[in-house]
Amino acid sequence: MLHGGALFERMYACVTNRTQRLFWSLVHASRRTRTNRLNLALFTWPLIVLASFCGAPSPVSADVATEPASSAPAQTHSFGRTLGIGSLGVLSGFLAHEAGHITANLAMGNVPSFQGFMYGGFVPFFAITPRMECTEEGCTDHAGNDFAPGRRGKYLIVTAGYHVQHISDEIILSRTPNLRGEYAPFRKGMLLFNVFLSTFYAAGAWTGLQDPHGDLEGAAQLSGIDQTLLSLALVAPAVIDTYRYFAPGSARWSAWAGRASKGAFAGLNFAF
Repeated sequence: MLHGGALFERMYACVTNRTQRLFWSLVHASRRTRTNRLNLALFTWPLIVLASFCGAPSPVSADVATEPASSAPAQTHSFGRTLGIGSLGVLSGFLAHEAGHITANLAMGNVPSFQGFMYGGFVPFFAITPRMECTEEGCTDHAGNDFAPGRRGKYLIVTAGYHVQHISDEIILSRTPNLRGEYAPFRKGMLLFNVFLSTFYAAGAWTGLQDPHGDLEGAAQLSGIDQTLLSLALVAPAVIDTYRYFAPGSARWSAWAGRASKGAFAGLNFAF
């Protein structure tokens, strides 16, 4: 039977081994051009970080392992169950992000659509597009009607997924400051996805590999704010929330720092 720490160590070994196999397969496929090498770096280093983040054994679980045999037996959970529930958390984080875009569109009277594209030139993906054009004078929807909220409204639509991530992360970490020491694969999966996605978008902006359909690229074009500044504002909450996860003892100051960084990102909607 596996206690909590051993379970996550097993997850770490499993995910890391699979990540290594993926890494080397991409190495052999990406030797031809510099662009492919950049794609390789962008798509594999977050996987390694994610594996380490998931697999770090909890100090609380380690303490449980050293308790005397006379104490009540610790509850155990199968690896498959933990991985399955964690995957549902990841999927829920993704769906919540996209639902944020849809909700923002509909709340402002605009009907979005799905648009497929190739991320980085080789990864098939899709985007929820608001189907509107904006100029200095204002915005019009796909039918040629005026979009009353204008550029600021479209900016809010484009960044709505990030705001959903920030709100859900704040709820998770505020309700369970010692999340790392608890058996909560769903919440951990959702938190990991949100942190990963923010870091992924920021890395895409820094390497120049972000697709023009990306939320960060669209936000920069609409607001006129430098994309580097936007990426730093986006990744700051992810960094602080990661610190909160690994250092729950700093909950008071890091919690307020995380909330302030999320508020600052939301405030950019009024900076143009």
